[in-house]
Amino acid sequence: MAASEGSPSVIAIEGIELDLPTATASPLAFIVSELLTNSIKYAKGRIIVRLEATSENDYALSVSDDGCGLPEGFDPTATRGLGMKLISALVRQIGGELQIALGENGHGARFNVLFSLTTHP
Repeated sequence: MAASEGSPSVIAIEGIELDLPTATASPLAFIVSELLTNSIKYAKGRIIVRLEATSENDYALSVSDDGCGLPEGFDPTATRGLGMKLISALVRQIGGELQIALGENGHGARFNVLFSLTTHP
C-alpha cells in the first residue's frame, strides 16, 4: 500500500545552507519536487531530503525513502515515465550526475544528484 493511501509520510530535511545560482537552484527544485512525488507514492513513512558538500565546490542532493525500492537493473533512461525523463534532463542541464542506490539501511530507494558549482555553464 502506498503511503498516500494509508499512514502519512514523514519528510526530513537535512544538510547545509548553500547559496546557489538560479541556473542551478531552479533545476534542483524541480528534481526534488519530482523525486518527492515518487517517494510519497511508495514510501512506507520516512523520506529524507539531504544536501551535503562532498568537497570544496562539489555537492550531493539526495532523496531517499523506505519504500519497496526499485526493480533489479532499473535504468532511468529506459523508463517510459515522464518524471524520470525530466529528472535525467535536468541533471544533465546542471552538468550533474544521477546515481540510484538502496535507501537507508538497505531498504527503499535513494536518488543522488551530484553537481559542482565550478563546472556549471
